[in-house]
Parts: sequence; C-alpha cells; structure tokens
Amino acid sequence: MGTATYYVEWHTALTEVFQANVISMLCHGVFERFPKLKLVIAEGGFAWLPDVLWRLDKNWKALRAEVPWLTRLPSETAMEHVRLTTQPFVEPEDSRHVLALCEMIQAERTLLFSSDYPHWDFDNPRRALAVLPEPMRSRILGQNAAELYGTRLV
Repeated sequence: MGTATYYVEWHTALTEVFQANVISMLCHGVFERFPKLKLVIAEGGFAWLPDVLWRLDKNWKALRAEVPWLTRLPSETAMEHVRLTTQPFVEPEDSRHVLALCEMIQAERTLLFSSDYPHWDFDNPRRALAVLPEPMRSRILGQNAAELYGTRLV
C-alpha cells in the first residue's frame, strides 16, 4: 500500500480522495456552520457513497461525544448538502444493481449528469442511464442541476 505504481491503481483509487473530503466536511460540521452550502463532487463517481454513509452513521452513533456539534445522522446531512455527478458511471453485470445504488443515494435528488466526453472512458447517456426509470433519469439529466444552480444556468 502506498504510492500508485500503475495508472490502473491510481485511477481505481481516485474515489478515496472524495470519500475523505466528504467524511471530513461532515465530521467537522461544515454543513451545520454553513446550512445553505452544497458540495458538488464532479468525476468522483457515486457508488462509494452508501458504504461511507452507513459506516459513518454507525460510528457517529457510537462516538457522538467526539463530534457534539453534529445534531443528526451524517447520512441525513449528506443527502441534503452533497451532490454527485454520474461520471464515472457504474456498469455492473446486473443492471438492477445500478438502480439499487441510485435508490440508496436518492439519485432523483442528489445525482447530476456528466459525460466526461471526449475522454476514452466517457459515459454515453443513451447507454449509461437507460437502466433507470424515466422520472429518475429525467431528473438526473437536467432537473437536479436546474434546481441546484437555478438561474445561474441560464
């Protein structure tokens, strides 16, 4: 374990940086201090979030004395303040797992579309999001960003 020797190691471990920052911001009470703040994680994926939040909620319950400024479950705060982009999109063998992950992170509220085009590993929206129900897909493709950024998108 240490510095990546190969690109495949580095590329696979990219989510560690995003995980560490989300955990840190939640534990340090950043969103309590700045209740209107939204964090958008671009190109960090989203499949890692359920595990991180489950573990953080469990640990917070046991170690609340360490972070008394946190007044509710970290997962509740994250769902209110953290937004993620679809890049890189997960592509498990069983497409039902994509829907399950999207349901776990409340994708109809928290997920914003990004393609990463023209990079070699970009996500074609016709294929990547095709497994999701239309109402969720529609929100991810535009409505979530419109609600987050409002008139700044115009």
